[in-house]
Amino acid sequence: MSPQAIDLHAHWLPPVMAQALRQRHHQVPRIDTLADGTEQMVMPSGTLSFSTDYTDASQRLTHMATLGVGKQMLSLPGLFGIDSLPLDQSAPLVRIFNDTCAVLCQAHPRRFCGLAALPWINLDAAVAELRHARLKLGLLGAILPMEAFQCEASAARLLPLFEAAEDLGAHFFVHPGRMPGSSALPVTPLDHDWARQALAAQHDVGQAMVTLLLSDFLRPWRNITVQVAHLGGNFAAVVERMDPMQPMHDQTRALPSRRARAVWVDCASLGPRALEQAVAVFGANRVVLGTDGPVCDAAKTLSSIRHSRLSAAEQALILQVNAAGLLARFS
Repeated sequence: MSPQAIDLHAHWLPPVMAQALRQRHHQVPRIDTLADGTEQMVMPSGTLSFSTDYTDASQRLTHMATLGVGKQMLSLPGLFGIDSLPLDQSAPLVRIFNDTCAVLCQAHPRRFCGLAALPWINLDAAVAELRHARLKLGLLGAILPMEAFQCEASAARLLPLFEAAEDLGAHFFVHPGRMPGSSALPVTPLDHDWARQALAAQHDVGQAMVTLLLSDFLRPWRNITVQVAHLGGNFAAVVERMDPMQPMHDQTRALPSRRARAVWVDCASLGPRALEQAVAVFGANRVVLGTDGPVCDAAKTLSSIRHSRLSAAEQALILQVNAAGLLARFS
């Protein structure tokens, strides 16, 4: 029997946190009950259907078994906007998530591990919460907002967090999300807005990859691993254009394609052709399974891997081997 898959991009909301969000009437984020009895998450930009898929651990374990997923790394979705609220709101909510996630992981250590959510409005508080999560709770690291890496200057603001993580040892997951105080997205709908949003999301992830890979930001850290969501955005698709441009700007630095293996990327919500392209650029040993469940359909992601033109050995690396190695470093 082949080893079960390990999913490093899965989201969860503790029931107690969901209940707290239901009490946030007229505030964002919140959970609303609709006229037909269903619920929706109201986020800083848009809404998302909400159900017990997010909160019911027993239901999740059953679904994982059906999919052949042996373990999930759980995180609080950055796009919900919970971690970018004012400190008096974000600090208690992220602590609820971190404490409750740790209890779930301790109850099912072979099935779940977790990443901390941090209150981004105050970096000192974020560092303190990371220390609490690593030292007291046993969480493996933290989920970081993509917007923090839109350029080298923005990434530099997180240096105190990375210094603490280097001391602790930590896995960081760079995921779509905004820092406090960022500009709101345009509210005027555009034609085919859903498709434009998909392109914009991959562009934003690609911007973060440029910061992480082409700058020296990650160079000092030896006790930190970094995972980027959604196959690193459009970086893999554009790197062949970047390579001939690099010597025009700086002949002393390696080509972008040769700097592409400093992070791990997960394959959440993308298909077999994008996966094959990512493996060609990053290497099969730098790609991990991510389903983005329950936001996205985990079964489709697993099917995309198994129906790709990758070899059985490459698929095994993505489905299980790479993630097992990463988790072993910090568990």
